[in-house]
This record gives sequence, structure tokens and C-alpha cells, in this order.
Amino acid sequence: MVDTAEEWLSPGLPELTKAQREKLAQVGFDVQRLYELSRSKYGVSQVRSALRCFTDACPGEQPTVADVARVGEAWRLASTRPATILRRELTRHGLNHLDPDAGHARSALGEYTPLSKKEREQKPKPPRPRTPGRAVAGWAVVLLLVVVQALLGILDLGIGMVIGGIGLIVGWFLAVRRLVYGRRNPPRPVKVTYILGAIALCYATASTGAVAVMALGSHGVAHIAYEETDTGSHNTKYKQCYVDLPDSYTEPLRTTGSCPAPDGSPVDVYYQPGGDSPLRPVLANSASLDRAGLVWGLPAALGLGLLGYAAAASTRGVERAPRTERVPEQRARPQDRRH
Repeated sequence: MVDTAEEWLSPGLPELTKAQREKLAQVGFDVQRLYELSRSKYGVSQVRSALRCFTDACPGEQPTVADVARVGEAWRLASTRPATILRRELTRHGLNHLDPDAGHARSALGEYTPLSKKEREQKPKPPRPRTPGRAVAGWAVVLLLVVVQALLGILDLGIGMVIGGIGLIVGWFLAVRRLVYGRRNPPRPVKVTYILGAIALCYATASTGAVAVMALGSHGVAHIAYEETDTGSHNTKYKQCYVDLPDSYTEPLRTTGSCPAPDGSPVDVYYQPGGDSPLRPVLANSASLDRAGLVWGLPAALGLGLLGYAAAASTRGVERAPRTERVPEQRARPQDRRH
């Protein structure tokens, strides 16, 4: 819901009271988007039609068939809820008879689908209250997804970027939108910073595994063992280079591709001693550690900083749950027994 008054971006529209704004929000409109929609001439007509259909902001003006059609267009631009909700709201407000085709605005609301009795009587779910506990829980889930993305990136570059990126997308819809904002549409700054932070973290994932091998492994001189062509998913062919490590183990390099030198040539590597480690060796010398740290550390710090800003910005408007004071129980007074 919108608790503060805004000004229309074009003249000719009535100012809304708090009750009228809350009414539009209960129907399913994003009131802030309605204000932004009023910047164009056609947007003004869409907003006025929404006011005629669902509020008393336009006294003396009765909604028409054209208003119902324009409300459907405004719904697409200023609401994130499905068209079935709008059809139900039109029916609840007695406006379904305005459409000449079976009481539904087919052109504006999609294909005609009769509403069941349960859908006609069902009221839209109110937004959940925004409490500090829900905000902390939501961003804790996002932080857990970031950690999982980093761990997957250490094991495999492709899995870390793809699965980790999908996890952050799911975290936006389930953790931020549902838990933190209680099914409300988050503000644009939170949305933009979250997207930029997720992109930066996905980019950092590309270097997470190499940095982990350099930081946790040992540096040594290995020798090119051999090169072979393997078959990957979808029957794709790729070349894989194998090296003989200083501890006498032969391991494939972390990255695919041709060997950088002929068989038997010495190369600098970082590796995990002991063999059979999920952290495969990487071609790097001692000077590469600082460069790899910058390539990984800068986008990782940027991504975490952007997510931190989004988390801080999401605390605005959080409602603290009222404390329930415990009323002490009154003990029954002993009866005065007189003999």
C-alpha cells in the first residue's frame, strides 16, 4: 500500500485520498506505477478509467465498456498479478456486465474463461506485514544462496555460474519478494542493486575455483603429460590437458583446452597434494596469485556491497510487531469463613 501522497505527472486527474490509494492497492494495482503511468496522454485515460471503476475519486462519472478495456491495459502496466484477479475484481464491483461478450472484456483481459462461484466470492489475499524477522529471514536465505554459489564455483565453473545464477533469481522471487516485502513489488533501487549484485557475483564465480586452488594449494613445477580429446554433454568434443604433478600424480587441468607446451615441458602450477582432489591444478606462478585475487575480489566485493545496500534499503517501512503485554492473573480472594 502507498501511505504517502504523490502528484500525478499530468494534470487533469483528481488527487487521491489515503483510503482511495489503499482501495487501488487492495484491488491489485501498484499505485506508484499508476502515478508513473500518468506521464502519457493515453496513460492518463487508463488511470482515469481505473479510478472510475474502483474508487469514488470521479463523482458523477459512471464506468463504460471502454473504461473496462482501458483498465485491462492499465493492469498489464501497473500490476504484477494475473488477469484472473482483475476479472474477479470487476465481477465483485458489478462491472462484468459492461463487456458485450459474456460479461468479460476479452480484448483487454485475455481469452474468455467463466469464473467459478469460488473465484467470484474469493477475496484477494492481503499483503503480509513487513516485520524485521521476515526481512532477516529473507536476506539470510539470499546469503546462503551466495555461499552455495561460491562452493559450486569452486567445484565446477559452469555449474557455479549457471546453478548459482538460477539460485539468486529464485532468491529474488521467494526470499526478497515474498519474505522481505510480503508479496509487494520492491522499489526500483532495491531491484536494480540486487540485479547488479547478482551479475557481479556470477562474474566473480568464474575465478573462485582458481583462487581457491592458489590460496589453499601448493606451488610447484609440473610437466606436461599428454593431451586427449574427450566427449562432453550433447556429444561435444573438447581437448583436455593432463600434467604430472610434483607428488607423482597425474591430474587434468582445471580448464579445458590444448596443452600450452609440448609433452614433457615444465610448467608452473598450483595444485592440491595427494591426488583425487576436487580442486584441479591451474597453470599459474607466484605472481599470478595477486592478479587472480583482484579479478575475483573486486567483483565479489562489489556484488556483496550491492546486495548489502539492497538489504539496508529494504528495511525502510518495516513494521515492528506490537508487543503483547501479559496481564497478570488475578488470584481468587479467600473466602472469609466464620464459625
